[in-house]
Amino acid sequence: MGQHIRLHSRKMRGPPLPFQPFSKLRHVEAWNVQPKGTRLMRATKKVRNSRIGKDLRPSGIGSAESVSGLLDECVKRKRLMNSDVVDRFFVQSYILESPRPQGPSTQSQALHLQANEETIVKRPAKEAIPLVEEKQRKTSVEDVVPVDNDLTFVPSPGVRKLLDSLREATLKASGGEPIEFSEAERKAWEAEHPCRSRAEMKSLYAERKHMKGVPVNKQWDLVYSEYEKLHRTCIKRVGDLQYYFASKNTSIACNFLIAEPHFGLGNKLFHTSSAFLYAILTQRVMVIPDSTDIPELMCEPFAGSSWGMSEGFYNVTMEMRNSSENFWKAVDSDKLVGQGKGTLGSSMYASSMNDAWVGPEPRFWCNTEQKYMNSVTWLSMSGCTLFAHKLFAIGMFREILEDLFPNKVVLTHLLRSLLLPGDSAWERILHVNEVYLSGAEKQVGVQVRFFQEDEEYQLKNDRINKRITKCMWENKILPEVCPASPRDKAWNDPKFAQCKTKMSAKDHENPQVIKVLVGSLFLGLHDHLNDIYLRHEMTTTKEAVGIIQLTHELMQGSGVEVDTQALVEIISLSMSDVLLITPMSTFGGVIHGYGGLIPWFIEFGPEEDPPVVCQKGKGIEPCYMGASQYYQCPYDDVGKKKISEVVPYLQNCLAIDVEYGYKLNMIPQGYGMQMTPDNIKDQDFYNL
Repeated sequence: MGQHIRLHSRKMRGPPLPFQPFSKLRHVEAWNVQPKGTRLMRATKKVRNSRIGKDLRPSGIGSAESVSGLLDECVKRKRLMNSDVVDRFFVQSYILESPRPQGPSTQSQALHLQANEETIVKRPAKEAIPLVEEKQRKTSVEDVVPVDNDLTFVPSPGVRKLLDSLREATLKASGGEPIEFSEAERKAWEAEHPCRSRAEMKSLYAERKHMKGVPVNKQWDLVYSEYEKLHRTCIKRVGDLQYYFASKNTSIACNFLIAEPHFGLGNKLFHTSSAFLYAILTQRVMVIPDSTDIPELMCEPFAGSSWGMSEGFYNVTMEMRNSSENFWKAVDSDKLVGQGKGTLGSSMYASSMNDAWVGPEPRFWCNTEQKYMNSVTWLSMSGCTLFAHKLFAIGMFREILEDLFPNKVVLTHLLRSLLLPGDSAWERILHVNEVYLSGAEKQVGVQVRFFQEDEEYQLKNDRINKRITKCMWENKILPEVCPASPRDKAWNDPKFAQCKTKMSAKDHENPQVIKVLVGSLFLGLHDHLNDIYLRHEMTTTKEAVGIIQLTHELMQGSGVEVDTQALVEIISLSMSDVLLITPMSTFGGVIHGYGGLIPWFIEFGPEEDPPVVCQKGKGIEPCYMGASQYYQCPYDDVGKKKISEVVPYLQNCLAIDVEYGYKLNMIPQGYGMQMTPDNIKDQDFYNL
């Protein structure tokens, strides 16, 4: 039998593991733990004094008492600090450094150790529930995370592989000695970098009356926590990043990714979240230029660290890095490239991976090229699109990503973890919610974008307003208004039967209100809907409908203030129960990404009276506009295959979404890629 420790969070104070110190653990169970001598002292810097090992080594090595005694004594002697790194590294090292028994164990007892209590309660091991199946018993103890009281969660194989890679990268970056981050340091960092949205956003989404919450992804939370440690370790050890880069230093085993998002806020959030997922997969420390306004607009995402780059530092990197063309040439010139064993060594210290606005270049999506990128210490990626889903097309990442996001919900977790509004924007979001949106029985969001601005608005406004109204009435998103009087021709239509009963005083005592939040540069839709619902006595359901629009800027601007207000509208619209959006809009895509919503796409074509005025999306994940649908991998088996033939869930985007872009010449015909769930019900969290 293997050796396992299971840590329970039963009645624990404070947050659950991985951030829970042993001194506050309520319950510990151990099977066949056989520490040997002072190997266990390698656990952390805090527990490496060999005298402790000698003092605490009982005559009965491997007994349950030795485990409990060691943990208690180390806490008493303050050899274990209130630090996630120390706690978890200690447990992992304690188990992994212990040799596995060669034969059947003579230890047939399971242990309940309660912190701060003298009593040890023993029970036969046969009563203990096995932690995992036999084939999983080599799982690192650090992978066993207690959640929801006594339930124990074990990551899937692909995620364990990623966790191992992150931990190995962190250990190398630390020089073999974990970088401490004590509870006091964490509190000091949080005081210096406050982020209310980290604690409050989830509860605000929970207030929606017709939307179930997006399921918690425990695997993602664990991966994020491990990446946070890598980021913190590298930033602390390197110190002056600009000097480290300018001197082409590689003494600290850290690789970096510079995310360079461009254009509007929706574009920036798409690119940044995608680059972040790639940074996790490749164990790179992501940094982002201050000039993008993202570091100022958003919270610092990694505790004890920082992700901002000064403008001066960013300019230095642009001057010193190689072009992507030089990188491809270096790969092609390597004699071992066809054998899958090649490397660029230290010849390519910094390189860019850019292809205008459509994201990474065609060869980026190939296994061979990805292996060569491991040789590049500083990698830069610029763009303005959501390419996260196409990372599933890269063979070496696919198992990990499929295990990490089994229900294919990706962007919601990326946005809600990495890109949390800073306190200034968050205060505005709360104000909008409290003053304009709270108390609604249902909230409907509508985002309308005219890409050619005033010219297109003047041409299409009336047409689009009629389509949106028809869409909402036909799909029961909003109630229809009652005919004005019995003389109206529609009065006897069965759908207006309820209109014959007038609103009573009791109806007004407890009014049912639907609030419609409109996001647009123009007031056209707001005025159109307002005119409909204000000029009619009642609706078919007796629900009242209110129309709200926060801004109407007439043209898209730029700068911190513009982006701040845009973020306020994005988050406020994402709080909707139902969402209608404009095709091809990254702004709209980010809205349903944050909200975990399957949107309705508005038909924006030139037809006067199209047969379909709107269509519900295929899932939560937005379309990757401009994505090529074919591999271009000269050294891989996939060659020039169509990606959907290899990865069936990477499909064409909805025609209603991308054809608008084709007609405006915004993307080439036949481009665009969307990740779709196996069953749309897995992502439809709307709850009638």
